[in-house]
Parts: sequence; structure tokens; C-alpha cells
Amino acid sequence: MSVLPCSILLVGVDPTSLGLTERRPNKREGKPMDLFTVCQFFRYGVASPCLLGETRRSSPRGAPHLRRVRGRKSPALGTVTRLNLTNYNITEPIPPSICDLKNLTFLDLSFNYFLGNFSTDFYNCSNLRYLDLSQNYFVGPIPSDIDRLSSSLRYIDIGANNFSGDIPPAIGRLPELRFLKLYSNQFNGSFPAEIGNLSNLEYLSMPYNPLFTPAKIPPEFGKLKKLTYLWITFANLIGEIPANFSGLSSLEHLDLSSNDLEGPIPKALFQLKNLSVVYLQNNRLSGGIPTPIESLNLSQIDLSTNNFRGSIPEDFGKLEQLELLNLFFNQFSGEVPASIGLLPALTNFRVFSNKLNGTLPPEMGLHSNLEAFEVSDNLFTGASPENLCFRQRLTGVVAFSNNLTGEVPELLANCVTVRTIQLYDNNFSGDFPAGIYTLFNLSSLMISNNSFTGNLPSELGWNLSRLDISDNKFSGQIPSGVSFWERLVVFMASNNQFSGGFG
Repeated sequence: MSVLPCSILLVGVDPTSLGLTERRPNKREGKPMDLFTVCQFFRYGVASPCLLGETRRSSPRGAPHLRRVRGRKSPALGTVTRLNLTNYNITEPIPPSICDLKNLTFLDLSFNYFLGNFSTDFYNCSNLRYLDLSQNYFVGPIPSDIDRLSSSLRYIDIGANNFSGDIPPAIGRLPELRFLKLYSNQFNGSFPAEIGNLSNLEYLSMPYNPLFTPAKIPPEFGKLKKLTYLWITFANLIGEIPANFSGLSSLEHLDLSSNDLEGPIPKALFQLKNLSVVYLQNNRLSGGIPTPIESLNLSQIDLSTNNFRGSIPEDFGKLEQLELLNLFFNQFSGEVPASIGLLPALTNFRVFSNKLNGTLPPEMGLHSNLEAFEVSDNLFTGASPENLCFRQRLTGVVAFSNNLTGEVPELLANCVTVRTIQLYDNNFSGDFPAGIYTLFNLSSLMISNNSFTGNLPSELGWNLSRLDISDNKFSGQIPSGVSFWERLVVFMASNNQFSGGFG
């Protein structure tokens, strides 16, 4: 019998101190360790061994096997409240005697090789508040009487397994549950409206369950007044977003992306004071963006790849924490509010493939660390904003297929961070800034079908692999050094005014 260290806390530890945050360590590399747990603590921080069980090495991979929790009577055993066996490559079944630790409140078995069904032996852990079974190989249905788990349970994570069938209605009868994580399984049934009865629920995660029977979001979910995080992407959702979602007063993060939702955004969704992230991309939602927008904490908005119409609200210009705005692949029209160019946190601005027109915000890039500027396939006119790379963070300018005019901003020639410039199919003119050709990180330069003038340089940047300058007014000779442009994979320069052959 081996004496193993265990994680020990005194009975009565406040479960809110357990750090209920989602952790995703990688599988432990190399030879598995012999220990089942990481550390142990007593009231005065004095470490002491705890007789918990046995180990044996019969696995060809040398992984530890969990047999059963037993041992001599020990004063320490009665005070074990926390057992952390995460990421130890355990292959043996969970011992039924694990709940002989009567004061156990925290049990983490994640990132191992556990097989089989959901063990009803957990029902005997009468004080359990935290249960993590994620990243294993469990199969079969969730028991229909899962509400027999501890009535004190606050956290359950069964994600990244192979559970199947329905999520049972009984899961809605765990009165203290705060965190419910059901992501990435093989559920091929339904999820229950009874989840809406979990009045203390703060975090609901059910993404990446594409085998769910197509189902509408139960309006009962709108009763979750304490819910801060809702994540149900790739889950075969259909129908409309319930109108009463506008009453989720604590909601901070909403991700319903990559489903088959349709209809409008709930009218008052953007009036939720705590809302900071909205991901509704890759659905069939329609209508306009509802106003007024009073969710001033919004930092990320992704409404891309839907059927939205109407204008971009002026209220977006009030969102001083907004970092990401993705509106591409919709049918938005009208002008982009100039105030969006004044936003101090904006890093990603993507509105391509709409019906937007007018001029682009002239101060875009001047007030924020802009990284992505993608406005292609619209009806924009006028000049390109001068200061897109003012903060030297810009990685891409994608503005092809518009009616933009004037010269390319000279500041782009000093943009050492940019990787792609795509300005083709516009009405740009004037000498193309020679410094752009030699930008250190630039890999693609596509400026065909404009009226650019100037000569080709003798050297190109080391990373440039695609250069398309066709259908312009470039002149002079193609330099002899073109044969040394070894990294160049695509070079298109037809329909210009070059003279002679290669220099």
C-alpha cells in the first residue's frame, strides 16, 4: 500500500474560493507521474501525507491506476474536502469508495482516460459542490435521476466526452447550480427547458453538440436572471431568439453563433447594461440592429454572415470599449458613422460584402490600435483614410471592389506590420508609394484595375509572394532584378505602359 499525498482543506471551506474558472491544460507529456494529487494543506500550512489508496503499474504506458480509496483510520482522512486528479493519465475506473470521503466538496477528474458511463456512485458524495469530468472518454446517457447528486452542487463540467442521448430534465432540479458545462459531446437528443429553472445559474455552456435534435431556444432560459455567460454554438438551434432574452439583466457574454436561427435580434438586447460580447454570426437572422444601444460595455460584436439590413447605428460610436466589429456578409446599406473612426479601442473592423456607401470614416486608425481594416465589396467612394497604420499595428487593408479614388496614403509605405494590401477594382490614381514594395512583412500586394502610375522597384520585400499590378498605368522597364525575386509565386503586370522587355 502506497502513501500518497492528497489535497486537503479543512471542512467548511467556502466553495467560492475554489476558483470556478474554466481551465484547459494540455495533456501531460512524458512519463506519467505516480501522484494522484498535487498538494495538501492544513490550517497552518503544514504539509502531511494522507493514506488514500494504492497504485500499481500494470499499464504498458506506465500510467497510474486508481483502485479504491481505503486505508487505516486517519484524522486527516475525515477532513479531506478537495481531490484534484486532473491530467494524470488515469485509466482505471473511478472507485465507488471515492465518496467514502464524506466531507469531499471538490472533485476534479478532468484530462484523463476514464471510460464507461456516468457513475451514479457520485450520488453518495453528499457534500459535493464541484465536479469536473471533462476531457475523458465517458459514454452513454446522462442519468435521468442526475438530480440525486448533492443538493449543494454548484459546478458540473462533463464537456469533451462522448455522452449521448438527451440531457435529462432532472438537471434543472439542482437548486444551487451556478456552472453547467455540457460542451462537445455526442448528444443526439434534446436539451430540456427545465434548465431555465436553475435560478442561481451563472454560466451555461452547450456548444459543439451538432447532433442535437433541431430545437428552438426555450423561452424559459429567459428566466435566468443571474446568467452572465451563455454559449450555445454549433448546437442545431432553430427558430428565433426568445424576446425575453432582453430581460437577462446579468448577461455579459452571448454566443449563439453557427446555428440556424432566424428572425430579429430581440428589441432590447443591446440595452442590457452588463453585456460585453455578442456573437450571432453564421445564422439566418434578419431585420435591423435594434436601437437605442445602451450596452456601453460592449467590446466584441459579431453579426456577420446573416441577412441583416438597414444602416449601421450611430450609437456604435458611443461604444468606447469596442474592439471588434464584424458585420460582413449581410445587406447593410448607408454610410458608416464617422464616429466609429474615433473609437479608442477598435482593433478589428470588418464590414465587407454589404451595400454600404459614402466615404469611410476619415480618422479610422488615428485613435486606436487598428489591426484589421476590411471593407471590400461595397459601394464606398472618396479617399482611403490617411491614418490606418498610425499606431503601427495594422496587418491588413482589404478594400477591393469599391469606388475609392485619390492616392494611396503615404503612411502605408512605413507600415512595417502590414501583411496584405488589397486595393484592386477601384478608381485609385497617382504614383504608387514605392516604399510599399519593400515592406518587411508584406506577403501579398493586389492593386490591379486602378489608374496607378510609377515604376517598378528593383527590389521587393523578402516576404512578398503575390504581386498583381495589372490594368494600371505603370511605365518604364521591368527591372532586370526580377529574376532574383525568388519568393514571388504570382506576378501579374499585364495591361500597363511598360516599355521594352526586361531591363
